[in-house]
Amino acid sequence: MPPAIPSVSVFRDRNFVLFLIGQMISTQGLWIQKIAMAWLAWTLTGSAFWTGFIAALNFAPAVLLGPVFGVMADRVDLRRMAMILNAAMAAIAVALMAMSWAGYINLFWMVVFSAANGIVASAMTPVRLALVPIIVRREHMSRAVTYAAMNFNISRLVGPAIGSLVIASAGVGAAFLINALSYLPFVFILGLLHIHVEHAPDAKSRRVLAALVDGASYAVNHPMIRSVLGLSCFVALVGTGMVELLPVFSDAVYERGVTGLGILSSAAGIGAVASTLMMSQLPSEPYHFKRIAIIGAFLAGCGLIGLGFAPWFELAVVLVVLSGFGLTAVGVGSQTALQLAVDNTLRGRVMSFWSATSFGGIALGGTLLGAISEFAGVQITARGSGILIVLAAIFAGWRLCQNFATPDGQTPHALPGKSPDAPPES
Repeated sequence: MPPAIPSVSVFRDRNFVLFLIGQMISTQGLWIQKIAMAWLAWTLTGSAFWTGFIAALNFAPAVLLGPVFGVMADRVDLRRMAMILNAAMAAIAVALMAMSWAGYINLFWMVVFSAANGIVASAMTPVRLALVPIIVRREHMSRAVTYAAMNFNISRLVGPAIGSLVIASAGVGAAFLINALSYLPFVFILGLLHIHVEHAPDAKSRRVLAALVDGASYAVNHPMIRSVLGLSCFVALVGTGMVELLPVFSDAVYERGVTGLGILSSAAGIGAVASTLMMSQLPSEPYHFKRIAIIGAFLAGCGLIGLGFAPWFELAVVLVVLSGFGLTAVGVGSQTALQLAVDNTLRGRVMSFWSATSFGGIALGGTLLGAISEFAGVQITARGSGILIVLAAIFAGWRLCQNFATPDGQTPHALPGKSPDAPPES
């Protein structure tokens, strides 16, 4: 037997560390802008529906365009495309800043810029998800994905707190300026990365429609990928959309204003960071991440049910931490399970289906839940969302036990890098 090769930390990888630093800077700005858009929508309209709708426009384009951009991600120079898309998002932030400072920002322009940002983001997601596996080694992939997600969620913790202070002291225009500047270091860092060309996908020999059909057929016929996509889509639809209504909880329910919104958003970030820290310790096997996604769904449902009854702001903060923990476990757990299970030549397309179902669920869910909250109240809506997610988690857990249980009632271990419920090899 050959001697075991000692494990090397992913943080010894220069490529990954540079990528993480660039992402850390840009995602801080992203969350600062996100809270600015949410607060601006609420203050302009006083409507839960419009607050949810503006948030939804940042995700809705992923439903229709995400799979097409996924084909693109399997065919283009990923680094160059990432640089172009980051520059485009910076330009949108500059336009928002200029309109805000000029006093011309209104609901119409918010719809326009939110939709534009959503289109660019729907192109960026499969590119970003396909980029990570070609800058790190295979054995580091699950760690790289979870640490990148942890970095995103740390920004989710810090960004809203900074954003609320910036908005209160300098206005939303300053928040948009900070976001625009945050993309510039990432564009520079992307130019420094070494891309492992041998790991990069190449689907240029296939027509776009044929390549799209190939990816869809693969996803539908792969049990692990099909079930993970279904769970993440449902939780995004009835659960994550509630997070987009935190401005309504902060101002209409607890009367805490933009400061309360920053606290609630940071509370969700605390839960998210704790969730990704836990997942960073899991073995690099799809089964473990699928299981944690189901547990996360159950916890998120319980948190939302509690939030629907919470009479005090302090209790709401604790419940938002729990909800953020669970929702992140679903999002990051499902994403990592897919990254580990998918064939490399189909990675961009399959991950675009994940972004389409997840972000599409957030877009539709945010709009529907906002509309329901207009009539039933946001707390009653949270209770209903939580109950549906708990039921979905129980069903998914039952299906997991049915699929993995052996005749003697034991659950087999997955092979490294392969899902135990993946289609059998011929």
